[in-house]
Amino acid sequence: MAVSKQTIDRLAAYSDGIMAVVATLLVLGIAVPEDHQFSEQGLLLFLVKVRHDVGAYALSFLIITSYWIQHHAIFLFLHHANRTFAWLNFVFLFFVTLLPFATKLLSVYRQDYFAFLIYGLLQVACGVLLSVLWLYANGQHRLVAVKLDADAMRSMTIRMLLGPIINLVAVGISMVSLPVGVAMFLGVPLLNLSHRRVDSSLRQLAD
Repeated sequence: MAVSKQTIDRLAAYSDGIMAVVATLLVLGIAVPEDHQFSEQGLLLFLVKVRHDVGAYALSFLIITSYWIQHHAIFLFLHHANRTFAWLNFVFLFFVTLLPFATKLLSVYRQDYFAFLIYGLLQVACGVLLSVLWLYANGQHRLVAVKLDADAMRSMTIRMLLGPIINLVAVGISMVSLPVGVAMFLGVPLLNLSHRRVDSSLRQLAD
C-alpha cells in the first residue's frame, strides 16, 4: 500500500525524533560527581576518571550522526513509500535505540571483548538494516524517482554497504587489539563527511 508524501514527512519526523532522543540519552551515560565539596584538583581527577565515558559518548554520537545523514538522504530521494518500507524503518530504529545501552557497556567494560562485541554487532546490525532500507527503496526504482542519476544511486549504494563492512572488520580486528577496533568505528562517520555526487543529485532533484 503506497502512502502519501505527507505520510513520508511524518515517518521522517518520527525517525528524526527517535534519533534525537537517542543522541541525547547518550550523554546521560557520563557520570557526574555527587559531592560538590571537593577541591578543583579533585574535580580534575574526576574528569580524568570519566574520560572513557566521554570517549564512548563522542564515538557513539558521531556514529548516530552518520546514521542520521544516511537516513536523511534516503528520505530525500523517496517519491513515495509503503507499509513494508515503514516496518523496515521501524526495525532499524529499534536497533538504534539500543545504542545508549551498548555505549554504556563499552565504557564500563572497556577491557572486556564481549562488551565490545555487543557494541560492534549492534553497529553492524544498524548498518545492514540501513542498507536494506535503501536497497528496498531503490530496487527497480520501487520508491524513488525514476529520473535520479544512476551513478549517484550506485555511489550511495556503495557507501551504504561499506558501513556495515567497516564495522564488521572492526569487530574482527578487536580480537587482536581493542583500541584499534574502537578507532575503526570512526571510519563510518568519516565515510559520510562528504558525498558530492549524491548532494549534486539531490540539488538537481530539487530543481
